[in-house]
Amino acid sequence: MREALLLIAHGSPVPAANRDLYEMVQLVRGRRGDVIVEPAFLEGTSPSIPEGIATCVRQGAERVVVIPFFLLPGGHVSEDLPAFVEEARAAYPAVEFFMGKPLGGHEQLREMIWEQICELDHE
Repeated sequence: MREALLLIAHGSPVPAANRDLYEMVQLVRGRRGDVIVEPAFLEGTSPSIPEGIATCVRQGAERVVVIPFFLLPGGHVSEDLPAFVEEARAAYPAVEFFMGKPLGGHEQLREMIWEQICELDHE
């Protein structure tokens, strides 16, 4: 089964604000050459989420895993992204769609944030 990872960030019209997502897409592509990896943005720039989904499907994805590149499970992650996934399921019934979790729940990320806080104490 051909799998795709669709990494989704909020998006901004300021290109530098979107750089982290593009860098993560390149990192995942380099480490997971066996899967399709595409970026998408909720708003502010393109590709949009429907465009990102369509790109995955055009490349032969039979399963698309939506990875929220968001820190916390706020409204975008708990409401907006699932709505896009439901629309995709209706538009591409032969493709499986799954939602990943936002980034904030991972212990390593919390430790990295703590390290940054500790660095501020030394400035």
